[in-house]
Amino acid sequence: MPKLTLARYILETSLMFYEFIGVSESLMAAAAILLAFKMHDKEATWTPILQKYSGYKAEDVEPLMWELNHMMYKRRVMYDRLETVFSKYSHEVFFSVAAVPLLPDVFTMDRPVQAPPSSSPN
Repeated sequence: MPKLTLARYILETSLMFYEFIGVSESLMAAAAILLAFKMHDKEATWTPILQKYSGYKAEDVEPLMWELNHMMYKRRVMYDRLETVFSKYSHEVFFSVAAVPLLPDVFTMDRPVQAPPSSSPN
């Protein structure tokens, strides 16, 4: 349950970022699940079972997962005064998932948050 809650925290945080408005909800959910899995276990991968039930391949999900991870870093800078979601998921009722360390950011902090081109509908 903590991994699912962590994915919900990531998705709720993404609502602050207009950049993801054109990304399908199912792809956002899949990328958030993968990020939550990797935050708990760095070696976690997109399994054939996840592919079967989501309909997405790893190469569909991973670019967006890294963008969501970058978004979590940028939220601290861009929306530092908007702490409601962070506070909510810091509570033990939500397994304190806001305290789970993020993955190392693969992007520089001066890079804007953006949805990968392949994640937006044509």
